[in-house]
Amino acid sequence: MIRRILFFVSMMAALGAGADTNVTGKYIDNPNFEARFAGWHNNGFFYVTNANFSQKNKNIYMERWVASGGKIPNVEISQDLYLPAGTYTLTAGCQNIQQSGKVAACTGATLYAGDVQVAVTESKDYSLTFTVLQGTTRIGFRVASTNANWAAIDNVRLTRLDTDIEAEHAELQKLIAKAEAVLGTGMGAEELAAAIDEAKALIQGGTDEEIDVIAKRLSDATLNYRIQNASGTTPRVTSTNPFVAAGSTILLGRMTATPANATAVLEKGFCWSTSPEPTIFDGRSTHSFSANGEIYCMEKLQPGTMYYVRPYIMTRNYKLAYGDIIKVPTLPKGSVTADYDNGGSTEENYRIASAVEEILWLYNNLSYVRGINLSVHYSAGTPTADCSYGGWMRVGANASYQQTGTVLHETNHGVGVGTSNVWWDGNYRADGNRGKWLGPRATQMIQFLNKDNSAYMTGDNTHMWPVSSFSGPNYGINGAHEDSYNPENTLLYYGNVLLTHALHQDGLVCSSSVGFASPAYTFSQDDETRYYIKTNDGELGGGTLLLGVAENGGLTQRPMNTELAEDNDNFAWNILYDAKTAYYMLRNVGTGRLLSCSNQQFKTSHRPVPTVTERVQLLPSRTTYRKGTSLRTSSYWITISKTALTARSETAVGASAFDADDSNDRQHWLLLTAAELETFDGFWTGIDSPLQRTEDATACWYDLDGRRLAGKPQRPGIYLTKGRKIAVK
Repeated sequence: MIRRILFFVSMMAALGAGADTNVTGKYIDNPNFEARFAGWHNNGFFYVTNANFSQKNKNIYMERWVASGGKIPNVEISQDLYLPAGTYTLTAGCQNIQQSGKVAACTGATLYAGDVQVAVTESKDYSLTFTVLQGTTRIGFRVASTNANWAAIDNVRLTRLDTDIEAEHAELQKLIAKAEAVLGTGMGAEELAAAIDEAKALIQGGTDEEIDVIAKRLSDATLNYRIQNASGTTPRVTSTNPFVAAGSTILLGRMTATPANATAVLEKGFCWSTSPEPTIFDGRSTHSFSANGEIYCMEKLQPGTMYYVRPYIMTRNYKLAYGDIIKVPTLPKGSVTADYDNGGSTEENYRIASAVEEILWLYNNLSYVRGINLSVHYSAGTPTADCSYGGWMRVGANASYQQTGTVLHETNHGVGVGTSNVWWDGNYRADGNRGKWLGPRATQMIQFLNKDNSAYMTGDNTHMWPVSSFSGPNYGINGAHEDSYNPENTLLYYGNVLLTHALHQDGLVCSSSVGFASPAYTFSQDDETRYYIKTNDGELGGGTLLLGVAENGGLTQRPMNTELAEDNDNFAWNILYDAKTAYYMLRNVGTGRLLSCSNQQFKTSHRPVPTVTERVQLLPSRTTYRKGTSLRTSSYWITISKTALTARSETAVGASAFDADDSNDRQHWLLLTAAELETFDGFWTGIDSPLQRTEDATACWYDLDGRRLAGKPQRPGIYLTKGRKIAVK
């Protein structure tokens, strides 16, 4: 969604002299299209490398062309910018021409910024000046109902003008006038009237920053007044997909809503905030992809940040409804690098280099892949392309393979698909070293992308591809025919990177320097909730043991039911997540100590500033744990680096090398709330009668602190056998 933005256009001479600032690199992604489509919403333009366009800058430009005398279809390329209040000039090299010579000046093409536009009729630089008060500004090049056969754009530039404040005051006055036209006596009138008064007070003065704040307040108050006094039928978000696909600066979400009829809908999309209850007055977007329904795209977010997102729908009568709130962090910024040797012809080098640049943008905005440099080489003798583990890549002379999709496919091999030992590890594949991928993160991702709860990723010894009832994109891109390098391929490219990184989050190793699964937000937690950590090994305590901290700060296990656990804070944990690093920390409630691992030993530590020895990964198991009819959950490996927390005995906890075998229950742990812990209380039977003897050699008494006793306790204790546990209060 583009928030309400107001613009003022004037002649450059009227703006006054001053030191203008080029802010292109600060606000515009890929302004010269050297990374092809990266960062742009592209509806119909194709990238081109030839020099025919007189305004071409560097190597690549965007065009749409048909034969001379024909008319190109409606096309558009755009990008949303988050600009502070001020006056700006947008400039781009554009053209919209008819090569038949029968039309002197073609119509239907515009360079635009928000509501301001300039007609494009020939091949030259075009500029427009606009004033932003607050919100998101969409810039772009649009062609509609033209009589041209060739349109093109390149070299997009943005300059912030050092001008007097009059342009912003004029736009603020227009915003005031619109608010006054809306204002009545309904709900929210007092808030709107106060915002109008504040805005009027700034008309004769005020800085850019002050105008930015009051313009948003006035715009929000105007919209809120409309919403509070809306009429007509209330819409409804009927479902919110609980899984949000997370990149570093991009989030993707799904929802369904009514009414579905676009003529009745003013806006439909997602809103987001770093606060727990996002509204449309925070960030919001209506940009979407079509894939068995709509996938909504939230862009230009901050990496390594915890967000709260939810869908919304608003009718043309301003009736508004929200869906469920989802807590989701963006990943830390990716750090993939690349170099290309420019070993081919000029045109070949342009194609290959731009594909590599687009992949860098995709990986570093959609993943947290580390430790990889793509070393790309031209190789005339290579029929298609190839890549080794670690990123040494060759691209051949066939132009069909000098494309983003091919280089994405080869990058998959560079980061472990078909090359890492884990890819062939039978623990992760249904048929030994091939077939269905068993990891839950990749499964969640493909089910989200295809809106198909039965979908999964599969592959052979070398490649990956989805299996789904929805015949959507083949995200493995296993041939040039699966990448037509057309504008609609954005979701194909996004999906390839998201799925590849999801494989890394499951356990595929992206590089030998990293050496382990990528950290991820695998367990949805709340910082203040008390969690109880229970071994998944039924032979140890039969489901009664909880992980806690002993008086000496060491880790221990003790048999406890919910009542006993809630009375002993040393057996309760806070699970914290650090979005900046993508790691968890486990803090013991009773002692305040953090779970720590050093010298291959798990313990707890008091550290005011956590270090790498307290950074925990929670890797979900590949099977669902079931208890009774109410508990369905994952168990988790709790790892620090490659060392896994391991249950040793009914009391002892230790460390051992991570074992990817899903049946290794001694490395699997359940992370439970108090309500979930109660499902295990059926193991316990409270009695008031005298303690009973048993002939079972494994039977033993424990005191309430979990210490094993030689005989019957003199005070209340716990009696355990293999199949029965008796709690004595």
